[in-house]
Parts: sequence; C-alpha cells; structure tokens
Amino acid sequence: MRSFLALLVALAGGACAMTVAEARADADGDGVPDLIGQIVTIEAVATCEPTLFSSGSGVSFYVQDETAGINVFGWDLPAFEIGPGDLLAITGTMAQYNGLTEIEPGGSADYGYLGSPGAPDPWQLARHQGVSEELEGMLLRGGNPATGQWVTVATQPALSGGGYNFEAWNGEVALAVRVNGSTGISVAGLEPGVRIFLTGIGGQYDSDPPYTSGYQVLPRYQSDIEIYTPSVPGYFHLEAAGTPFAPSIGEAMQIEYGGPDSMRFTLTVIDRAGREVARLADSRAGGDVLEWDGTDDYDQPLPMGPYILLLEGVDLDGERYTTTETVVVAAVLE
Repeated sequence: MRSFLALLVALAGGACAMTVAEARADADGDGVPDLIGQIVTIEAVATCEPTLFSSGSGVSFYVQDETAGINVFGWDLPAFEIGPGDLLAITGTMAQYNGLTEIEPGGSADYGYLGSPGAPDPWQLARHQGVSEELEGMLLRGGNPATGQWVTVATQPALSGGGYNFEAWNGEVALAVRVNGSTGISVAGLEPGVRIFLTGIGGQYDSDPPYTSGYQVLPRYQSDIEIYTPSVPGYFHLEAAGTPFAPSIGEAMQIEYGGPDSMRFTLTVIDRAGREVARLADSRAGGDVLEWDGTDDYDQPLPMGPYILLLEGVDLDGERYTTTETVVVAAVLE
C-alpha cells in the first residue's frame, strides 16, 4: 500500500527534523520564511490527501505538528496513499507562493511514513477571530456545534478559477472561503444569511509583499461545510442565554424563540424608557435561534444596563401572544 515509501526517510547530511514552526519562521518580519531556498526536514501529520488541492499533476496538501502547519507541494510527483492522520517525515526546499509557505520535496524518496497517530482536532476560531499567519496551514473550525456558535454566509459563492469564493461572518470578522474545484465540494444551498459550521485549512493567496493579507479557509470535504438549521420546539416560548454580556469585548448573547408553525413572530428590544431600540425579527414565520451583539437598529452599541426582550406571536386567527425576558448589557471592569 505504501511500498514506495521508506519506513524512515534518508535525511540529507544526517540532519535532524525541526518543528514546522522552526521551518517557517520569519524572525525579520519581512513576510518571507527565513529558511527560504534551504532544505529542511519536518515530521508532521497530514490533514488531507496528497492530491486534494492539486490543480494538475503532482501533489499539494497540508501537514501540521503541535507548533504550526504548512503546505506540501511538488510538481510531477506520483500520488501516494496517505490520508488525514498519517505521520510523515518530509525533506524538501522551503518556498513561498503568493504568501503561502511551502515545503517542496524533490521526489518520493523525500517522504517517510512514520505511523498513523490520527487526525488532529481543528483549531477552534474564537468569535471575531480570522485566519492569520500563525494559523496558515492549520486545520481550523469556524463555529462550534457543541456550543451553538455558527458562522454566517455573507456573500453568494462566485465562480473563480475552477472553484468558488465566498465570505462568511465569524462575529464581526469576515472569513474568506475558497472552495477548490479539485475537492468536488458543492456550494448548493449557500447564500447570504445561511448559517454554517465551517471546517478547513488556513490558506493564503497574496501576491504582494509583505504578504500580510489574502488569508482563506480551504474546506476539504463536503462535510466541512455543514448547514445549520436550528430545531426549535413548537410551544410558544422565549429563552435568552448568555446574559449579562459585554459587547465591548466581543461577547454576544443567544436568543431562541418559537411556537406553532402557523404563528408569525416579532422580537424587539425595549430600553428602560419603554422605547423600542432594536427589532430582531419582524413578522417572521417560524421560530429561530439568533445572536444579539448589543447594538440597535443602526448598528450602534447600546449603553450598559437592563433591556427587555419582547416576543409577540400572532396566530392565523389574529390572536396575539406575548412574553418577555430581561437581559443586561454589561461592561468590563478595569
């Protein structure tokens, strides 16, 4: 199965393996790896198959260790049978392509299969966190099903270079998502406002120095883009979680409301003077789960203090139901 791979790679000059972070270090901060053009050896775990991101012959895939991740690229190299979770020793030349740091093996003899410890867990992006140089090459996750945090599709996927590009909001930060055509991922059903759980590898495409922009999330498989459709109970209810919360440090609260399918719902935020300051749902059919970041209808932050969530439901007979919850916009004490 892996017969052409030596169990141990023959290291040039007997050099020892370095960490991925050491291989891609940029101590002078010029946006280019300090070891560019030099031959290094790393030991790292694959997070996808060798040809998953290859646009032609050869290989283009990603590996990572506990310190960092990196793209492995090689022209005209034969495909070989490894997958996510396989540990490799890789010898190659450090390179860069449009800001993306790479290690470029010269041939199949520059790979060694060292075992299968298992695929790493994705690095969980915090709310409002984007992809950065430190996360380039790492397996990432935007949104978290375990906590009910999601990212929201911001733009319609647009065909570009044999794949699709779109953006997704992670809180107030827009993640650029690149769906490579080589992955076979369908973008059907993705449109602005759709909520997803997103997994992918941190990539970069920036043709201009100092190569500090153009960061992307690169999904690998269809399962890396999971559309989130909340299941809301059919009884009339309003629930607020995560209050008090401090919007000034990026916190948001989660609100669930719902009732019979025949109802239409209006959800408003009322201040202490009894004035409506935000309308979170307006005669919407069906219940929902949403996040509120403490802003008004003009996207301006509201003053700290208590607010009333008012849910109104109207059924087919015109009968009106209401319920309220008190929430608190807080500030961080210094």
